[in-house]
Amino acid sequence: MKRLALMMTIALTVAATTLGGLGGHLGAPQLQHEGHARTLRGLSAVSAIGEAHAQPDKPRYGGVLNWFDYGDPGRLDVHAESPLVVQQATAGVYSGLLHWDPDDPTKIAGDLAERWTVSPDGKTYTFHLRRGVKWHDGQPFSSADVKASFDRILNPDFKSPKCGASLKPLVASVEAADAATVQFTLKYPVPYFPAAIASAWCRVAAKHVLEKYGDLNRPEAQIGTGPFRFKKYDRGSVIEWEKNKDYFVPGLPYLDGVKQFILVGGTTQVAAAKAGRIMLWDTWPPMRKTQADELAAARGNEVEIYRWPVNSIFVLFMNTKRPPFDNPDVRRAVFLAIDRQEVVAKALEGTGVPCAMLDPKLVGDAALPLEEVARTPGCRQPKDADLAEARKLLEKHHPNGVDIEVAVRQVGNYVDRAQLVLAQLRKVGIRGTLKTYESAAGYAVFGKGDFQMIATQDRAMDGVDPGDIFHVVYSTHAGSNYAQWSDARADELIERAAKETNRDKRKQLYWELQRYILNTATAGAVPVAWVEGYYFRDKRLRGYKPALTSYDGITFMKVWLAP
Repeated sequence: MKRLALMMTIALTVAATTLGGLGGHLGAPQLQHEGHARTLRGLSAVSAIGEAHAQPDKPRYGGVLNWFDYGDPGRLDVHAESPLVVQQATAGVYSGLLHWDPDDPTKIAGDLAERWTVSPDGKTYTFHLRRGVKWHDGQPFSSADVKASFDRILNPDFKSPKCGASLKPLVASVEAADAATVQFTLKYPVPYFPAAIASAWCRVAAKHVLEKYGDLNRPEAQIGTGPFRFKKYDRGSVIEWEKNKDYFVPGLPYLDGVKQFILVGGTTQVAAAKAGRIMLWDTWPPMRKTQADELAAARGNEVEIYRWPVNSIFVLFMNTKRPPFDNPDVRRAVFLAIDRQEVVAKALEGTGVPCAMLDPKLVGDAALPLEEVARTPGCRQPKDADLAEARKLLEKHHPNGVDIEVAVRQVGNYVDRAQLVLAQLRKVGIRGTLKTYESAAGYAVFGKGDFQMIATQDRAMDGVDPGDIFHVVYSTHAGSNYAQWSDARADELIERAAKETNRDKRKQLYWELQRYILNTATAGAVPVAWVEGYYFRDKRLRGYKPALTSYDGITFMKVWLAP
């Protein structure tokens, strides 16, 4: 327990040092992640201390990693879906052109591309592909597969809420120069393009598989080039991978396979961790402090437990195309009524950053200073003035209050969060009735816009560029713009910031954008809090390092098990 407390203390101290600014170009991948990189290096160093005891001289082959998914993915198309469980189900099966280096999660490395170059004008990226790579069905990999994948992702008629939402504003065309060379031509220079294409959602699929099945939803369509082959999917129970003996990186992977138990609900997940049924808890939902304490008491020195920023934001969505939230006054009333500090204190047990659109720990000084954020509508404490204004706005249009239906997915502690949100809304005359959904069914409802309000939905970022949150949630064509909010001023600032290559000018644009959304307080998405929490790894698990996002570092290509 003393070592556990020391580890948490050091990790938190390192995280606290990242509140300073970034160096160099804000858009340059190696520099834009400087703050989070220091956190990663600090925590990796602490973890390495724990691994140093009785660690074998070299990695061992064999064994199966037992892991878990918070829900059943249902659909498996990595290009067309956005739930974390889809990424978890398929991460080790596919490869990308680039990826975040599993040895150093702060750096971008080649995956299917062994090297890449950029033209002097910054608009053409040329990727030179590995030769001799085979798909899991034995077919040869080539540039035709890369082009087919990205033509699909970039197709205006194809909804790709992660990779497509990120790349469509940037990429003009993709061409296969020859069997081992692919060129991406951009609409304008984008220094962070390598980071965008290194997203775990920008995996390369086989052209012949896409032609055969039409999509990647079926288990039998999970044919990749990654370190593991897709072996089994029992709905609601388990997903299994097995070792790809023909993996293009010699000597990898070390594991014989990965088994993912589908465990719904925090109680079930913590029970599995305490019983030793799972060996790693590294993605969403994080454990709360009380759950981490339970695990520490049950497993003691067998596990390493650490606190980590999960790079996900807790958002409340209002459907701006349906009453009553087609009215900006009603949206502002909700914006004012939600007590973010109470939500963090009660629902997240104090592990979170309330109110902010950007977290300084993740993006440095591109984030509006938290002191200023604390003075914006809805975040001001005490709440008396905000609640009075909210009641006045609502009474203007609904003198007797208003009844709404509130959607929520039954995952993590979402239902508990939603109940707290509903209690806060009742104070201003908004009476909500909760409607719960299984995870995949909820996403289907959200995507169709068949709801009035989503009380709680965490949206994970694909990286730590300050523009990610706006391309994920707030732009008109954002991949998770469930609110269907469209604002010309916001879109203009988002586009200008994305194109800006001067670090200071880009920072000022993001400050202006954050001030605009927070102070007008009529957006369809309310930023409640950046989520943090506790995670663990079994000490037998080696070669694992926490990544910049929930989506990265989970191919397990270099992970191994000690005896």
